[in-house]
Amino acid sequence: MTRTKHLKVMVDEDLLDPDIVDALHKIGSVDIKTTFECNLASGTKDHILVAATEKKRRLLLTANYRNIHERQYEPCGHGGIILIKHPRPTAQMVYARMKAFCESGKRSEAKRHVTYLRSDRFTIHKLHDEIVEERY
Repeated sequence: MTRTKHLKVMVDEDLLDPDIVDALHKIGSVDIKTTFECNLASGTKDHILVAATEKKRRLLLTANYRNIHERQYEPCGHGGIILIKHPRPTAQMVYARMKAFCESGKRSEAKRHVTYLRSDRFTIHKLHDEIVEERY
């Protein structure tokens, strides 16, 4: 019997709508904790959140794509960042994108990299400007 490894994710406060968190818990292959559950206070600075991905051994799931991106936080310099590319993400949208990404077979590649989840595809930014892009 093969066990599926869970993608360990820390949900940023910009996605802490209870409906979003509940929807994410329904994805069986994702281990969800909020930033609060990871002992990070409200208003924690972005660089501290990103640094916490290493210590907590979790990827940061955020919609803050204006301030947290691969140019600011280079791949392999943190535990991993997953960005929902939408100005006002809904629970249904976040669930659909995360579920599709987890089912893509590429979820392990998100570790230590910067991954954008868009409506129809995901893009993983890796070290040395390597980019993996696939449609769901």
